[in-house]
Amino acid sequence: MFDELQTTAYGSTERADLLHRIIGPTWRDEFGDSAFDHRSYSTWSQSGMDAYLAAMPRRLEEEPERRDLSALIPAWRAGLTKIVTIPCVGEFTRTVGESALLMTAATRDESDRYRRALSTFT
Repeated sequence: MFDELQTTAYGSTERADLLHRIIGPTWRDEFGDSAFDHRSYSTWSQSGMDAYLAAMPRRLEEEPERRDLSALIPAWRAGLTKIVTIPCVGEFTRTVGESALLMTAATRDESDRYRRALSTFT
């Protein structure tokens, strides 16, 4: 079917039919348009997009290590080489071995919390 697909015109019905046979049914095929037009789907979809956008890289100046460099330097001088972020709710920090800190994303993202966490290493 892949070889046959190469010979079809983009946008043609024949190509669409071949792609459907290769890929199989979509969620829209399975549940119909009404499932995706419902307000609860829009809310769920938007929350996923918000989470995705929040996880995108920031400008260098906004990175926690750059933002709180004055608190990071003493921890680094004390031997900190690694910061491990865990996907949990709330504030949590734990020293791991002689060179690492374990913390939640919420701790790392908020300047006061991050500074407190870094100060536990010194």
